[in-house]
Amino acid sequence: MAATETQQFAARHTRRLSRSLALQVNRALELCDARAVHRLRVAIRRFTQAVAACKPCFSDKDLRKRRRRLKKIKSAAGEVRNYDVAQKYLLRWRIPHAARLQEKVETRRQDAARVLVAELKRWTNRSLAVQDSPATPLRELEQHALDRLAKDFLERGNEASSAKASPHAMHDFRIVAKKYRYTLELFQPSSPLAASIKRVSALLGDINDCVTAAEIVPALASRLKKRQRKKIEAFRQYWTAEFAKPRKKPVASAPANRRRSAA
Repeated sequence: MAATETQQFAARHTRRLSRSLALQVNRALELCDARAVHRLRVAIRRFTQAVAACKPCFSDKDLRKRRRRLKKIKSAAGEVRNYDVAQKYLLRWRIPHAARLQEKVETRRQDAARVLVAELKRWTNRSLAVQDSPATPLRELEQHALDRLAKDFLERGNEASSAKASPHAMHDFRIVAKKYRYTLELFQPSSPLAASIKRVSALLGDINDCVTAAEIVPALASRLKKRQRKKIEAFRQYWTAEFAKPRKKPVASAPANRRRSAA
């Protein structure tokens, strides 16, 4: 039986993202520098979100095994990146005993990098097999994925932009925003909404970086707190202008011509 449009779509994009992931795994194994670790995390997020969006096309057993392994890799990569963030601020600001602190952070990063490399060596890049069972029509799959994420994005964004929202709530919303953006770029790569969501994620990322670096290097806490407040205000202003009611932009645009999205 010929593969349905949905099955073809799922197979094509998961293969493409799997190849991109394999490339970033190899680069992280070879270099394990800040850029390689960052690109590895992005590749994992894009691949796992594409698989989640096309879940009806794959067996639950294959998905569970793949997700467990990638979750460990992403967690290990996140630890390495935390130290990269701390080092960035240590280099930016002059504080007492900076050289000693830099050495301490670098030692902890090296320990985290060894854990990451060990996890990466266990990774086997195999393509997910598309199921032969009848799949959901592609338009229906797209609509279901985007409608659910769009609703979550707006609700969580309004909560995260409130005066009482904690940095933890903002971080949780950032994860939602990334899932929405990657799913939108999967189904509608030409959607202009993705750029606005990316800006939201970037502001939230800056806020989270301040929290992370302050935990690793308490000596930077006062400066990071000041920067964090500025970024929170910038996020709230941007959210109000772009997404709060009355919204200037629709939350999800009509299905667009399907073209390959940027990795």
